[in-house]
Amino acid sequence: MEQPEYQTYKVQLQRPANSPRSTVRVRDFHLEVGTTSGDPNAGFNPAETLLSAVGGCITSSFLLVAKNSDVSVGALSVEVSGIRQSTPPQLVSVNFVLSIQSPAEDEKIDRLLSIAERNSTVISTLRKAIPVIGSWNRLSQGI
Repeated sequence: MEQPEYQTYKVQLQRPANSPRSTVRVRDFHLEVGTTSGDPNAGFNPAETLLSAVGGCITSSFLLVAKNSDVSVGALSVEVSGIRQSTPPQLVSVNFVLSIQSPAEDEKIDRLLSIAERNSTVISTLRKAIPVIGSWNRLSQGI
């Protein structure tokens, strides 16, 4: 049996004293996130940040699978939503819709999305805890 390879990810979050926001850093990049509970003006809250990670991960995974399959992809967008229950506070499901511009046939896009979902680190991890349901639709070629 082949041994899995491992990769370590590391980010650093810093919150200045009395600030509703924190700065997350990775390599030469940063992101401001809200770290004051219930403050919609503080920025992305942690749940929204997680949903953003779903969108980013399925996008990069889909584009890689499409490239490896010689499938042309133009514009692409993802809308991700999550349902949160209050007690205990947790997401109970995540849904995403990938909107793509591609000349590929529907069946090909279905296969690519299925492969991309299986190869998405964030989706694979979340699916161990909650349902993550993905679908796609086609953007018109004029966009």
